[in-house]
Order: sequence, then C-alpha cells, then structure tokens
Amino acid sequence: MTSVAILLILLPTGLALGYHRYLGARATRRVSIEVACLSLDQIVDIGTKSSTSMVKRVVRRPQPYAAEDGAVEWRTQSKGGVMLYRVLPLPDYLGFRVESWATTVTIARMHRMQGSQDLLRRRRRTLEAIARAGLPVPPPAFVTAETAETVRA
Repeated sequence: MTSVAILLILLPTGLALGYHRYLGARATRRVSIEVACLSLDQIVDIGTKSSTSMVKRVVRRPQPYAAEDGAVEWRTQSKGGVMLYRVLPLPDYLGFRVESWATTVTIARMHRMQGSQDLLRRRRRTLEAIARAGLPVPPPAFVTAETAETVRA
C-alpha cells in the first residue's frame, strides 16, 4: 500500500522533470528558415520587433551586432533563458538564413510553484473555519487520530 502511495507521489514529479528537460533540449536545438525578397535591414527590423515580448512593455529593443563570420546577431533575455538570433547571407546572395536557439535555459524556480502552497493554505483555513463552527474536522491524511484531536483543540 505504501509503495503505491510513494509511486503516485513520485511519478508525476518524475514526469514533470522529464518534460521540463525535453522542453529545454528542444529550445536549445537550432531552428532556421531561409528568407528571400527582403533586405538585411528589413529582416533585422522585423526580427528584433518580433523577438521581444508583446505583453510586457519593453524599454528598448535588442541591439543587433555584427558577428565574426559576417552574420548579424542579437540576443533576448526572459525568465525562461537567453535566445540568440542570427541572420546569415546565403551563397550567391540569393537571400538570408535566419537562425535562432536558446543559449541558456532557466530551471523552474520555486516561486512559480506557489499554487500548491496556496491550496494547502486554503485547506488549512477552511478546516479552521469548520472547527470554529463546532463541526467535526476530518483528520488530514497520514495523521493519527491522537494528532488530529490535538490539532482540533
């Protein structure tokens, strides 16, 4: 019985960590598209505008800079990590290749997991309100009857 309970607790945690690792690996994979009929300035202008958050007010757009191999690069930072964007000219100047990938991926922080703490706080306050009303309080899971009686008092 206890091994099943431990499995039910550890399985969702393991699945969540595995899924987070998968998303981090997918974000660090380089993705590219080829663009024709646009100038380098147009591509960089569209790229810097679209790589910033539309929801949050951005004080300044990312500044592109020239890389050693003739590419134009810019970086954006968010709570999820740092993204790198590159625009490379194609051979024979038939267009440009736009690449992007995550250079760093931030691991989930504890302050993002406050939902479970809020639920526990709400449950405790509900149980306290039931006890103040004089109704019988159900004992918490994995607590003996003696402990439940001391909590209720």
